[in-house]
Amino acid sequence: MKFIPYLFITLLLLSTVSMADETAPPLEVLRYGPVNDLVIDAVTPGGLVKTTSGDLLTTFTDKGDSAAGSRCYLVRSKDEGVTWSAPYKIFEPNNPREGLFTELVTLPDDSVLLLIIRIAHTDTSPESVFAYRESTVELQRSEDNGETFQPVGFLPTAPKALTSTTGDLYTLPNGNLIIPAYCYTTPALQHPGYHYGAGFFRSQDGGNHWGPLEVAFQDPPSEEETRQGFNEAAFVVRDDGMIIAYARVDVHQGADFKLNHMWRTQSTDNGVTWTPPEETGIVGIYPTISTLPSGEFVMACGIRDSPIMRRTTSLFTSSDGLTWTDRGHPYYSRSNGLPANSATGGSQDMVALGDNTLYIVFYAYDPALPGINKTYIDGNVIRLE
Repeated sequence: MKFIPYLFITLLLLSTVSMADETAPPLEVLRYGPVNDLVIDAVTPGGLVKTTSGDLLTTFTDKGDSAAGSRCYLVRSKDEGVTWSAPYKIFEPNNPREGLFTELVTLPDDSVLLLIIRIAHTDTSPESVFAYRESTVELQRSEDNGETFQPVGFLPTAPKALTSTTGDLYTLPNGNLIIPAYCYTTPALQHPGYHYGAGFFRSQDGGNHWGPLEVAFQDPPSEEETRQGFNEAAFVVRDDGMIIAYARVDVHQGADFKLNHMWRTQSTDNGVTWTPPEETGIVGIYPTISTLPSGEFVMACGIRDSPIMRRTTSLFTSSDGLTWTDRGHPYYSRSNGLPANSATGGSQDMVALGDNTLYIVFYAYDPALPGINKTYIDGNVIRLE
């Protein structure tokens, strides 16, 4: 773990982030260093929580897109990310065709909820991530700061479908909890009584029980527009009761990938009804949104039109949840601050540390590492003023 002067980071970000608003200073990196660079091809951190003991917990996998055979690893920091433990829990697939993704959230009673997404692939080939897949989402809960976890059931997912949550939990004005999620399958396999698309699972009792998927993103957005296939989502919850949801799309292929802007929709009745989705100007994937003590919203996502690399983990801030300012990217610990290739932005998460500082986890690439993808899990302490 290294400490670096603020002036150096400021100059670095001003020289590389052309989208940053001149009225807002770039993010300030207070500390940086790998979370884990020993697990070969470590990717996709699936959640980050701060326990009542003050420990940080995060989880990650070892194959992109939770490919068949992927394992998940749980690690802990007792010093706000200065050092991290070796994996103290490893989650294994039940068979060679299964892949895993795990996520962590903190419930209102300060217990830690672990979501284990088990994905059944058609075969064990790397290409199976692009074929038909089914999944379940198992829930486990910890009352001892993540030392042990006990099974507490499953999310009510649709059968014969791929359902995935996306690593965050939000409290609505009426006290309900929601976890972002999406669910898709072929039309012939859709079951009556289930919803398909992008939205959330809702709990009305503090996370003890969860209802079925509720869709937030009307698709297609209007009669004049094509189907977007909304997926990875994140939410802004404002003090005035407005909820704003953002979601990823992938309808533009090949050289047109920069046209895949995120879309947003709004609700003023605790997520019961939503406005028709509108396209934004952020070319983002896997967004996560938090609120700083100042009341400002922070979004971290992978940016597909970054000026320094095809895809870069970047952070944005907003006072209203609608208009966002690019504040720059975190420091890539093993490649002198800048991403070494586009193996970044696929997933990230952050947790507030206080005083407008946060810890962010993401994954990055270093050609000196072993493995096929040569990736590792990185982390920064960041201040946003």
